[in-house]
Amino acid sequence: MARKKLFLFFYIQFFLLGLGGSIFGPLIPILADGFKVNLDTIGSTLSLSAFGLLLASLFSGILSEISGKRNIFTLGSILFTASFLGLYFSSHFIYFTLSYIVFGVSWGMVAVNSTSIISDAFQLNRSKTIIRLNTGFLLGSFFAPILVSGILFLNINWRYLFLSVALINVLLFILILSIKLEGLNNKKHKENFISLFTTNRKLLSNLIIILCGIINFLHLGLGFTFGAWFTAYFKNLNVPVTIGSLILSLYLLTFGIGMFVKSSLLTKFNGKKIMQFSSILAFVFLFISFFLDLVTLKIIFIILFSFSFSGIAATSLSMGIKQSPRNSGSIISIINSFGFTGVIIFQYTAGYLSENFSVDSVIYIGLVALFLLAVFTSILSSCHKFDRKVS
Repeated sequence: MARKKLFLFFYIQFFLLGLGGSIFGPLIPILADGFKVNLDTIGSTLSLSAFGLLLASLFSGILSEISGKRNIFTLGSILFTASFLGLYFSSHFIYFTLSYIVFGVSWGMVAVNSTSIISDAFQLNRSKTIIRLNTGFLLGSFFAPILVSGILFLNINWRYLFLSVALINVLLFILILSIKLEGLNNKKHKENFISLFTTNRKLLSNLIIILCGIINFLHLGLGFTFGAWFTAYFKNLNVPVTIGSLILSLYLLTFGIGMFVKSSLLTKFNGKKIMQFSSILAFVFLFISFFLDLVTLKIIFIILFSFSFSGIAATSLSMGIKQSPRNSGSIISIINSFGFTGVIIFQYTAGYLSENFSVDSVIYIGLVALFLLAVFTSILSSCHKFDRKVS
């Protein structure tokens, strides 16, 4: 019963992460006009937040092995609430940016430790559970543009979205800490920085973990960037932000459905083959959508792209953890660090190219990333003899 409650509460936590992280994207045109800033400035803010996310992902897993996952999660949750209160009260874009960077840090701390705790609690169904945990994030991402669209339609101040997320997280934080489970307090007193450094060096020499990291670099980089610049891309096609937000919700809902479907397929088929096939199919659908002039057909193929693109990062993360389950925190930190490095690079590149060249640049970035993703998932699929575990 405690494990089921744990999964439910962390599922809601991921829902809040997805909701909070996806509010920003649909608001990009509104924020640019309201704060009088350029799109490349918006892109820089997204990159800085992703950099905070990267640092938190890199170090929180290691620190949790020493200080305990519960303690690091607690700190992350407090910063999460503080960041959204800061976004609500921000009167200048500099303060907004600083608050969004803090959100990035809290996101990394909460996501890494939540995933690690769930990985420890559900060892027999790790892959399926991790993918389904991430559907909570997608569900939050799905509701975010709907809420933004509704807020704008009703002419309500968008800042109330950030205040609502902060208050809900306070309640959820109290509920999570009320659960009594060993996984929440697995502090490793005998570990020290030297032994952890040695362990992480071994993990970084594992080819499977490195390939999983590269796959996360491409998948998370493209996924977050495509979602963030979605409404800006469709606004360039003369689609209003309110309608573009609804289309983004459909895109994210399809992504979530794809993750559920693939979590079931993992029990019957090889995960590496699923990632390889998904990457190739996603490239084909996005490539076709690029050449379509009719907006309706373009939307249909982008939705098909969303379904194909789903679940790749979560699957590769699960495969990385299998290399050394006892070091799940460190492995999640390493692989997520690859992923959020991709978010930093892709977000800044998308902002710069959108401001100085064309908003269509997000599609160019996507096609290049998907081609490389197909290449690296194919390499991973053929690496059976290098699939060795780390002691």
